[in-house]
Amino acid sequence: MKRYFRILAAHLPWLAYALAGDLFFMVLLWFRDVSAFSALALSIVLFSVLSFLLVCLIILASESRMSRALDAFLASPDEDHAQILLSRLKGAELKRTKEMCDLLVQDRERLGREIVRNEDYEEYVEAWAHEAKTPMALLTMILDNNRDTLDPEMVYKIEYIRTRLNECVEQMLQYSRIKGEKKDYLFERIEIKDVIGEVIEEYRPLLEEKDFLVINHVNDEKLYGDRRALRFILGQIVSNSIKYSSEEPKLEFSVEGGNRLVIEDNGIGIKSCDLPFIFERGFTGDTGEARKKTTGMGLYLVKKMSDDMNFVLDVASEAGKGFKIVVQYPVIEN
Repeated sequence: MKRYFRILAAHLPWLAYALAGDLFFMVLLWFRDVSAFSALALSIVLFSVLSFLLVCLIILASESRMSRALDAFLASPDEDHAQILLSRLKGAELKRTKEMCDLLVQDRERLGREIVRNEDYEEYVEAWAHEAKTPMALLTMILDNNRDTLDPEMVYKIEYIRTRLNECVEQMLQYSRIKGEKKDYLFERIEIKDVIGEVIEEYRPLLEEKDFLVINHVNDEKLYGDRRALRFILGQIVSNSIKYSSEEPKLEFSVEGGNRLVIEDNGIGIKSCDLPFIFERGFTGDTGEARKKTTGMGLYLVKKMSDDMNFVLDVASEAGKGFKIVVQYPVIEN
């Protein structure tokens, strides 16, 4: 009904034009024959109004068919729907619409190819990441079985390589996941202290090599989220603390306010001007030589995964005065 009134309103000037013509001819008829004017004036006006309404109905039916054909084509821009749409047109309008349809069909085909290519790439990355974990697990087993017979410096180098490789593989795997259409998070109640312990154990060789003092004030606090994602987030933060540590390095974990996990170190820190950009993909800043060798992907992934779990991140740092990050998580209702 609204569409009918819009069409009627759009063509009202033509009705006014027709009625003006009727008025002109009725004036002539009045001057010519007053009796004929009385008999025919109302008939002339009614004929014009009815003719106008009939034309509007024809236009409405034509536009309705056009609208349905256009909606069907936009929902599925293929050759069949394009032909149905073009059959409703003619003249210059047909030519312009045909060009538009050809472009949309080509774009849809190109998009389809890109989707298939991306899906293949994601599957390859995930398969590669999982396959890469097998030799790393073998490396860990060999190292554990021969630790006493190897030179301590060699043990450290192997552990460092293993940890860095595992971190790179995890970054690649997590990047593939957050960019995918489906995210396989498993939300559950998590003991924060347990996850911190797992991360510290994973990075233990590197922490010990740099003589880190690790202080964990977290007790039995819990949060609701994905355990694997939380472990990755904390792992990236700990890894950064190790990379950018200073002399007598210290790493401290605590919970404030019941839902704020605080991780703080006394490393080289970040310039205040760089803080607004640290979660951007590829950003490394210019604080020290160590940051020039990084990919800038760690904190980017941390931010993306935190957003997925409804965590809010807050950072504070100054060059040479350490780095502090607060992970605010939703309160668990008992």
